[in-house]
Amino acid sequence: MMPIILFPTPSSAERIRLISSDFIRARALERLYERKAAVEDLIRSLQDYQRSNAPRRAECIEFSAPPRCSLSSAR
Repeated sequence: MMPIILFPTPSSAERIRLISSDFIRARALERLYERKAAVEDLIRSLQDYQRSNAPRRAECIEFSAPPRCSLSSAR
């Protein structure tokens, strides 16, 4: 049979320190997710801007007018 090892219960000062460090970590993680969302929004906006400013080319249409030569206007 394995012996049961009991860990000492943390004192109130240690408990407060653990809770505050967890809070600090959670808040830091929350800020990172906010920054990530902001960067993703910026990237999306820049991609939309780039697409909207892409040079637009008109559709090419074949132009085949017969050549004209007017001798009467060359008086």
